[in-house]
Amino acid sequence: MNDSPQTTGPSRSSFIYAGIVVGILVSIWYIHKNHTIGTIAGGTVVPDPVWTQFVNVSLIMFAAVFQFSLLHKLVAWVAKLVKGKRDA
Repeated sequence: MNDSPQTTGPSRSSFIYAGIVVGILVSIWYIHKNHTIGTIAGGTVVPDPVWTQFVNVSLIMFAAVFQFSLLHKLVAWVAKLVKGKRDA
């Protein structure tokens, strides 16, 4: 592995923090929608059990942070390509 500090592209931590923020916002939206479903065709809709909500929020957070980590890799790769073309 290359242990040298990163020289191209933005820092990884900013992408991770952005993933956490997006994950929190989507989780809040999910919990809100789950508890304010209302009625469908006159019948009441029961929200998901608490354990299912916990698992879903955990999956939402993991997916958001993982996607932003992949986005960081893509941005770093593109920055490396652009820097390589400028130097050549």
